[in-house]
Amino acid sequence: MNEKDFAAKLKPWLDRSASQVGELQATRLKAARLRALDAYRQPVSVLGLVTVNGGTLENLRQAFLQRALLFLPLVALVAALTVQSLTDEPDLGEIDAQLLTQELPPDAYIDQEFRSWLGKPPG
Repeated sequence: MNEKDFAAKLKPWLDRSASQVGELQATRLKAARLRALDAYRQPVSVLGLVTVNGGTLENLRQAFLQRALLFLPLVALVAALTVQSLTDEPDLGEIDAQLLTQELPPDAYIDQEFRSWLGKPPG
């Protein structure tokens, strides 16, 4: 028995039962049917290989989006650290080493009299 034969045999029984249903129950059944039709999505072919239910595909999209949003802060942090490490900021240790290896002592740079002496013209 195929689907059409089964539907033809079942239809009279359903019609008899439908006539016994009250108006309130008919309205509720119609609303439930409309909700079910709204929730139903046509099957979708993924990459031409696999056919899945539209709802399943939507669930997969949502799961992928949630995972992507979960890792987004981590990716942003790694990107910020990478950009920061690529900038050419002077290393404070290197500046200290250069300052300490010069002929002038570090206290000379702080001394106001030395600064004024540096500002005097030669002569």
